[in-house]
Amino acid sequence: MISALFRRLQNRIENFLLNSVGSQRTLVAQFDITNACNLRCVHCYHPHHSNRDGIGLPEWKKIIEEYSGLMGKLRLAPSFVLCGGEPLLSPFLIPILDELSGRWSDARIAITTNGTPLDRAMVRRLSRYNTAFQISLDGPDAIRHDAVRGSGAFDAAMSGLAALQEAGRNARFLAVLSERSSHWIADFFAEAGKRRAEAMNFVRFISQGVGRGYREQGRDRPLGPVELQEAMTRVARLSRESGIHTNTNQPLYALVDPALGAHGQMGFQGVIVDYRGRLKVSSRTDFFLGNILEEGLENLFLNHPIMKSLRSARIEGCHGCVYYSRCGGDRNSSFAEFGSFLKKDPGCWI
Repeated sequence: MISALFRRLQNRIENFLLNSVGSQRTLVAQFDITNACNLRCVHCYHPHHSNRDGIGLPEWKKIIEEYSGLMGKLRLAPSFVLCGGEPLLSPFLIPILDELSGRWSDARIAITTNGTPLDRAMVRRLSRYNTAFQISLDGPDAIRHDAVRGSGAFDAAMSGLAALQEAGRNARFLAVLSERSSHWIADFFAEAGKRRAEAMNFVRFISQGVGRGYREQGRDRPLGPVELQEAMTRVARLSRESGIHTNTNQPLYALVDPALGAHGQMGFQGVIVDYRGRLKVSSRTDFFLGNILEEGLENLFLNHPIMKSLRSARIEGCHGCVYYSRCGGDRNSSFAEFGSFLKKDPGCWI
């Protein structure tokens, strides 16, 4: 009888935990393993690239252990993104890859890079890991890309892509979608096709960090609702016409086509840890929930009031929207515009 009561209690706890994270099957962990970067992009959402006070390898291993415990309780599968800064410059890259691969041999590990450190030697070092690559592309040619990332950045990134492809690997391109870059969408797809990239992905411009000053100077800005509708419609159309994959599994795309789009699931899926061991709500905003090494990953992820509010769907202006389950609005844009993750997406056009 005691064992039956224990099983019922255990099931209730497990159901509570599962309800806390929604319906996804993986718990994605993004680890910003360094804040250092060899480029100085004018729209970067980081305020600086000093790696001062960055945690060491023992601390990263402790965080990975806490992630393992949380993932096990939630009965979810592992998935990882290594980010920065520029993760390929981190001395912890290979040890962390060894740690993740040793624990979860089949886990997918994505590396988000500017592409410039990739060469044949680096590709050989990474060949034994189950890694995927995404290369940031801020212009569809050297002139436009280098205007954002610095002279020579485009050619170096394309050389990195070539090194991957020579080794039988590939990468996706990722561009920031802003007022400035929205005029180049067709050119981005053409370049992705020319370079045989796996995909041409886009994320919206978020005015955080250095990017906030870039917007205040009038050099670029996020797209307004009508502009964003037109740009997203163009992205979806050009992807279909070219046969080049793009990431339409994002908020607002359901408004373009009900067959597209996905809820951002912020508050449910995603553990984002910065270079100092702090848990973030999202990868592209500067709001920190707390330090994992001091307060614990499980505690912050499950119990922080902001995470609870996001999971309860208390989004101002979205209540009753028929698209909510496949949209939810972009919480990064909400925070950048209003200082709150719980406001309506400023790019929503309905």
